Amino acid sequence: MKRKVIDELITWKTEKHDIPILLTGAKGVGKTYLAYDFAKSFFEHIYYINFEREPLQAGLFLHREDRLVKDHLLKHFQIDEEQPIESRILILDEISFCEEALNILSENHLLGAFDYVIAISSHPLNAKWKVQFMEFSIHPLEFDEFLRATSNEWYIETIVNHYHSSSKIPEIVHKELLTLHQLYLQIGGMPGIVNEYLNLMDTVNVSEQHGSIISSYHDNTLRDNTDSDALKMNQVLDSLAYQLMKENKKFQYKLIRKGTTHAMYREAIERLVQQSYVIRCNRITAEQLEKPDKLAQLNNSCEDDNSNFKLYLPDTGLLHSKLVEIQGYSQTEGYHKALIENYIAQSLQAKNYPFAFWESESMAKIDFIIAKDHELIPIEIFLGENTRSKSISVLKQRCEFPYSIKVSAKNFEFSNHIQYVPYYAVFCL
Repeated sequence: MKRKVIDELITWKTEKHDIPILLTGAKGVGKTYLAYDFAKSFFEHIYYINFEREPLQAGLFLHREDRLVKDHLLKHFQIDEEQPIESRILILDEISFCEEALNILSENHLLGAFDYVIAISSHPLNAKWKVQFMEFSIHPLEFDEFLRATSNEWYIETIVNHYHSSSKIPEIVHKELLTLHQLYLQIGGMPGIVNEYLNLMDTVNVSEQHGSIISSYHDNTLRDNTDSDALKMNQVLDSLAYQLMKENKKFQYKLIRKGTTHAMYREAIERLVQQSYVIRCNRITAEQLEKPDKLAQLNNSCEDDNSNFKLYLPDTGLLHSKLVEIQGYSQTEGYHKALIENYIAQSLQAKNYPFAFWESESMAKIDFIIAKDHELIPIEIFLGENTRSKSISVLKQRCEFPYSIKVSAKNFEFSNHIQYVPYYAVFCL
């Protein structure tokens, strides 16, 4: 299951950078699988420690001297010193659970026994650890990665070419891709669950696997936070499917319980964002869009303590299973719009785009506004092929932009400064 970030790891290996790699992201996105897949391809000897499961292994890093750390590691892994050092790689999983290992790495000690180190963390690292890492955020598989994993990679080049030319894909291929995309929305991009589907060629266990991931999020919040904070974080997580089923998808505290406020849940939501359990999309105001530095205003809208925001789950498959749990397999318009909007938020985050949403008092609304090529680009989402909307015209009165994007089931097209992008091509943005 090749991930796009593997090319960055290959560059690190071939150029022999003298700093370690750090892979971050929520549990289930495939950080450990990626590290092992890369290591198996380029190293003869792989040595692995998981500090969350094996906390006593922190003792290997208690010593401050390079020589002692090296001796302990060589002895622990029973490494023959005649073994070429370039044939070894050390993987330190859930490194946030071991301050001693962070301390060694923060002093640029590559442990003597290893030239190559990959650290993995599902939690934000404490700012006091000034570790020099090449950091990569790992996300669920994007749709093109899903196509590759399911042996449909030949579609990828076709999609990319038609995206750049805005020429229509043959209708039979277009329909095949819409069907594959529907399967992706159901399975999602968590590598372990994609593998489960590939092993059985059936989605029978998919919802159960999604439930296990959500349960692990709940368990981790209980373990890592006070009872009060954990309760609030889990209440927010449990409300998301209901939030996204609404026509107006702005986060509403009343769906948690009556009388709750932004002040009561602000820190809980911030923790969920930091741990990649949710994706946050803040509102950008008309006043911000009218300012000369509107690109900076988009970044500000993402960072400010904004009480007008939407929250999405990190993987559309997780949302699909939660929606089925709520309403069965009744595929309403709200169900479809929730999945598509969550999918696009997930895709934009994987591309590292800053993004926000906009709405006017007259109820014109733009689902996402992104910063791309030093311009603001609005993105509207539609169900089916009907893409009529007045929202872009309303937005033009507030903000200049070179073109807009409409994402729908419609085939590729570019006309009247609008780029029409089918659901399955969002990875091209």
